[in-house]
Amino acid sequence: MQSLFKYYRIFFPALFFLHSIQGKEISSVSYQAQVLPALEKHCIQCHGPEKQKGDVRFDTLSIDFLKDRTAAETWHDASDQIKLGEMPPEEENPLSEGERKLITEWIDSNLEKALREIKGEQSEAVIRRLNRTEYQYTMEDLLGFKMDYVDGLARDPLSPDGFLNNGKVLGMSSLQIEHYLKTARKAFQLILNEEEEPTVKVSEVKWNKGNIRGPSSKLYVGKSDHRLGRVNYWHGNFQQPPKSGRFTIRIKARSEKRPGYPSPILEGSYGFFVSGLTLNIQGSLPEVEIDSNETKTYEISSYAKLFPMTLANVPDDKINGVLTFRNSLDDGNPLPKQLEKITETKDKKGKIKKKKTNYYPEDPNFSKIIIESVEFVANDYSSWPSKIHQQIILPEEDLNNERTAKLVLSRFLTKAWRKPIDSQTAEKWFQHFKKISRDENSSIYALRETLATSLASTNFIYLSELKPNESKPSKLSTHELAARLSYFIWSSMPDVELRALADEDKLHDPKVLAAQVQRMMNDRKVNRFAEEFSKQWLDLGGVDRVAVNPRYHKNFDNRLKPYMQAESLEFFKEIFKKDEPMTQIIDADFTMLNARLAKHYGVEGPKSQRFERTSLKGTNRAGGILGHASIHLSGSDGAESHPIRRAVWVRERLLHDPPKPPPPDVPGIEESVKDFEKLSLHEQIEFHRKKESCNDCHRTLDPWGIALEEYSAVGLKREETTVHKKPITSDTILPGNHPVDGVEELQKFILSHRKDQFAHAFCSKVLTYALGRSLTLEDEILVNELKNEFVKNRFRLSGLLKNIVLSETFRWH
Repeated sequence: MQSLFKYYRIFFPALFFLHSIQGKEISSVSYQAQVLPALEKHCIQCHGPEKQKGDVRFDTLSIDFLKDRTAAETWHDASDQIKLGEMPPEEENPLSEGERKLITEWIDSNLEKALREIKGEQSEAVIRRLNRTEYQYTMEDLLGFKMDYVDGLARDPLSPDGFLNNGKVLGMSSLQIEHYLKTARKAFQLILNEEEEPTVKVSEVKWNKGNIRGPSSKLYVGKSDHRLGRVNYWHGNFQQPPKSGRFTIRIKARSEKRPGYPSPILEGSYGFFVSGLTLNIQGSLPEVEIDSNETKTYEISSYAKLFPMTLANVPDDKINGVLTFRNSLDDGNPLPKQLEKITETKDKKGKIKKKKTNYYPEDPNFSKIIIESVEFVANDYSSWPSKIHQQIILPEEDLNNERTAKLVLSRFLTKAWRKPIDSQTAEKWFQHFKKISRDENSSIYALRETLATSLASTNFIYLSELKPNESKPSKLSTHELAARLSYFIWSSMPDVELRALADEDKLHDPKVLAAQVQRMMNDRKVNRFAEEFSKQWLDLGGVDRVAVNPRYHKNFDNRLKPYMQAESLEFFKEIFKKDEPMTQIIDADFTMLNARLAKHYGVEGPKSQRFERTSLKGTNRAGGILGHASIHLSGSDGAESHPIRRAVWVRERLLHDPPKPPPPDVPGIEESVKDFEKLSLHEQIEFHRKKESCNDCHRTLDPWGIALEEYSAVGLKREETTVHKKPITSDTILPGNHPVDGVEELQKFILSHRKDQFAHAFCSKVLTYALGRSLTLEDEILVNELKNEFVKNRFRLSGLLKNIVLSETFRWH
């Protein structure tokens, strides 16, 4: 019999078959008289005194599920493999239907009994820091001010489950604390205004018909012009750009587009150049859709300190502001080829001179931007102090009044730390503020420093849920529950309504909680959950880990890589937004495409870079995630497909049943096979499967990847391998002796034979993400309850989110 542990588990097995036992009373089944004889007949020869595949021995394995957790997990692993038809192997004596039912129901019954007895013993307090994404969104929502808060912040490590919000792996360093403090100081310097109201200054940006200079010049094709199509750009300059303050760029422009064609998109950059030097140093501006054929004024606002600025010792009269714009609409078509034209001119003597010039022809169907004028408005505030300043310090409040200063600090700390603060804490922070104010003779400076310090403290950076009584489970406080809920669905802090309900101690009311979940799912911030969960669950970062080999994919455009990831993200978001069955992740008749990715696939699709729902009916593309180039590329080496990587992805991400790593003591086959490196990957795999030490795992793992062989490393259909030009083979035998040929048959198999396993896997993944920790054996009862309701609710994620939030596990320590 094959190894029981060919699929490792993170803390607990992928349990998906626990159910109440009906019919025969399993408690009356005798292990010694009934179960052990069946094991001796079919299992002991591979898992007994003479041989212990996977280091598992049944004849001495404890049957005390309550006291021996390791043994309980091993028994359940066996139950799973028997139900999936993976044990015994095809070449061994098969179990009869009666024997199969006897063994699995005995295991399941005893395991469920043990789980119910240990319920509550292993609950754990969550203490974890905000990850990069949560920190970014929390700073935005707290301050109401958008900037890049994570630039320079180290990447977060993935947990064994594949998520970025697991407290066990989210460490902290002095460099991170330094970053939090520095970033908060920068934000408060822009937000809290101390000086007198500055004078508004409007400057005309003069069009420059010359070429762009600087490191970004290669990004611009054509010439400087007022008409921006597939080529050409507009750039201009003005004198003495501001070194601080808020500014607004006003662009008077119109589009020139035909009915049914997408609007052009204005992409800009702003920066400076110093007179006498040749370089333009610029930073990117937000994109603007030019949505009207009538002239309109479009505005882009930001802050000078968020853009490159020259050294302080350069005289102001030597500094020039520079703006550059181009049309970034991408319909997937290539740039036009340059043409040559000859112009004739007469000199003073009347002699005709001919001059050759190159130019790009204009595409009449491509939507264009016509820029009429541009102006730059420095110190552009709608009110003074700024609106954000007035949200922290109300207009009627005076920081020089001690009572008022305490109120301002307490109000901010309560919001930022997501919980009430006591008077002792408030006094401590007030004294900190008071000392700085006295030393620096500035209450605004003192407030900036005090608030910045509060945003580098553990009260802000960490989500802490401390148990008042470690000996038994206890409810989260209402503020802890509000934070857990908001970081689950919004990846950010609770909003005003959630905080108010927490203050009123109403959030544990199931009706109130359910209503809040629905409200939060109706908010656009729910896209954060859709993006973060799907990106981590599907491991879309794998696309970035693979470099496409240009030797074998000469026409591949690297700009497609983020579009490949976006297809899968937008696909998940579309299913979630429309509240459609999540089984469409496995198979669907549509995908989400933009113009360039549609052309890559060879299907009719959108006409811009915006992703749209695109039908796959009548195309050669498979629907569902298994037809996405993101999965094909990440499951490759950049040149050729990698069936094992793809198989591991299917088992781990879709079925929550990943293979264990190969044993460290198994020697590589490379040394024993002549010219091994010259073999194709598929031939190498065949050699691995011929080795007994490798075959146990590979014969049940490889088929899941072989079924995807019809797709190349860059996600295109093919008939031969990319590197060795040999016919592809996508027909294979899945565990349980199920033949499939290609992706479409694999999808049908999963939906007909493994739908319950997919449902269990998906519920496990969402619950893991929701709790910010790996699941334990104790969570299994809840996972099965969630799975049953998920199936009953036709696999809709909206119901699953509500059920998770309403569960005792989510609301309690």
